[in-house]
Amino acid sequence: MGVPTTQFARAGEVNIGYQVIGDGPIDLVWAWGGFSNIDVVWEEPSYAAFLRRLSEFARVILFDRRGCGVSDREGTTVTPTLEERMDDIMAVLDAIGSERASIFGVSEGGNLAALFAATHPERTTSIILYGTMARYRKDAEHPWGWMDEDTETDFLEGLRRGWGMRSELAVRLWAPSMIGDERFIDWMARFARQSVSRSAALPLSRALGAYDLVDVFPAVRVPTLVLHRRDDGLVPVGQGRHIAQQVPRARFVELAGGDHLPFVGDAEEVLAEVENFLGGSRVSAADHRKLLTVAFTDIADSSRNLQRLGDEAWRELIAAHDQTVRAHLARFGGEEVKQLGDGFLAAFQGPARAIRCVLGIVDAGTRLGLSVRAGLHTGECEVVDSDVQGIAVHVARRVAEVAASEEILVSSTVADLVAGSGIRFGEGRDVELDGIAGPRRVFPVLRHGATPDAVRRLAIDSANVLRRDGEYWTVAYDGLVVTLRDTKGMRDIARLLVSPHRELHVMDLAAPDGVQEVSRREVLEAGLSIERSADEMVIDEAARADYKRRIAELEQEIDDAEERGDGEAGANARKELDFLVEELASAYGLGGRPRRTPDHVERARKAVTRRIRDALARIDRVHPALGRHFHASVRTGVFCSYEPERDIVWTVEAR
Repeated sequence: MGVPTTQFARAGEVNIGYQVIGDGPIDLVWAWGGFSNIDVVWEEPSYAAFLRRLSEFARVILFDRRGCGVSDREGTTVTPTLEERMDDIMAVLDAIGSERASIFGVSEGGNLAALFAATHPERTTSIILYGTMARYRKDAEHPWGWMDEDTETDFLEGLRRGWGMRSELAVRLWAPSMIGDERFIDWMARFARQSVSRSAALPLSRALGAYDLVDVFPAVRVPTLVLHRRDDGLVPVGQGRHIAQQVPRARFVELAGGDHLPFVGDAEEVLAEVENFLGGSRVSAADHRKLLTVAFTDIADSSRNLQRLGDEAWRELIAAHDQTVRAHLARFGGEEVKQLGDGFLAAFQGPARAIRCVLGIVDAGTRLGLSVRAGLHTGECEVVDSDVQGIAVHVARRVAEVAASEEILVSSTVADLVAGSGIRFGEGRDVELDGIAGPRRVFPVLRHGATPDAVRRLAIDSANVLRRDGEYWTVAYDGLVVTLRDTKGMRDIARLLVSPHRELHVMDLAAPDGVQEVSRREVLEAGLSIERSADEMVIDEAARADYKRRIAELEQEIDDAEERGDGEAGANARKELDFLVEELASAYGLGGRPRRTPDHVERARKAVTRRIRDALARIDRVHPALGRHFHASVRTGVFCSYEPERDIVWTVEAR
């Protein structure tokens, strides 16, 4: 049997390369992990033998996801979402005329298989999950995650240094039984190089690391086989056990061996389990349940607008809005479920397209003079006739109810599933939803600033960028792009990055924009000591006491707000504190007549230090690598500076 012919299917504007081998009674999609090249796989005898053995009892379908292998790379991003990768599978199935198929998901490909099965049960016969991870990042709330922060950092650094090169370490992780096989080591390096470029490997791996399918596995309703080797050194067997517990009626088989790659080691044991499972699995009866992204939209202040415009004008405005909503639903593949008052309930087969659709609806509403808000959640729904029901619908409705005017709020499930899409979110907050037990984490979708394509491109280019887009900063460092709300601390850091190794006095940082900066030498020559001295004042005693009292109160309010997690109260208190410091900065007289006011300097030092530390704490939560870099290189005190441990170039744009 020779190498199958490579063909191409169209997924939108993207060409997806695929091959078909065998003519068995079952269609079996081979969903490989993060990277692949369906031409190069045939160069490794063990891999080729494994695929040919599968083709003895199934029609095996191989494909390279977009941006990878023989599929289109130009015009695509290297970090496609799971949603886009589902589109790739659907395009290939349609191209070969397959109405229903089983999916064999290997490693991260198991996440794709589970999501496809939950979203498209009518196209899925069964799934096989081999060496799959339920959640990538381990933390206190998810101790069964794959890697903790330090391990992930080391893993990515090793990936950066060794991608596409001969590496016994890589073989030790993926295929320890092949250690010492020089031909296999050469093939692994060539397979990596021919799958994705070296510069693309790191952002791809970071995007994979953001996956969290905690809410997806329980929604899988097709027959499921979970396979995991007992001594897998890359993905611990506990991951497989956890997945098998989450998927209803899944069968778990623990195999002997330590190879993460299924086609090396005792490959026949894997093949025997797959063959027995596929031979015994049957198409499950349709129970009308599937994973959907549910979106609620609503027009805020509709009663007031009605009174202002009158009945006839309001009806015309609502008709224009409804037409716009339906046009956007048609464009993004959304299904109108029902109209509820002035809003809509819609369902989508993917969260990213749902968000993009709602973004368009809200922006169109703004142009019409309407304030539209929306809430989205992804979960298992029961589809009855043309209606959707279930807890997911209830959650989405409640999320929409807590959204502000012209705000799009999504649940944490939605945010997790669009990893790699370039869609940006503001900082999450915990909310209580009526009728839902316990707090829920929701995230506002950023409507303005860098586009998704621009964000994804920053990740691919691995540029170091700090760019202010309205109320938010887009921060790119070490191949990871995050978004942070604008604060004075972020602006302080931006000013320090512009001039590495240069000391800025805290009064310069505290002063309003445009005020002349002074150096340490100029401050000392002007006779201003940088040490605290109580005998030099420029305001009267009563005013000084009022300042001290209020500053102390604000500092306590900030501490209390941080303890109870009240970000809004803390931000308001910090805003007033910054205002007082700026008032003192004016008294300082940076225009050339400095006054000896060490109390002002000390207060400015405390305020600037606090806001920089607050910004660093927020960076720590979303970008640990950048947080470590800044903690090691940002100096605070009376003079602040950025002292990087190595030469590093930043592009800073503070609009």
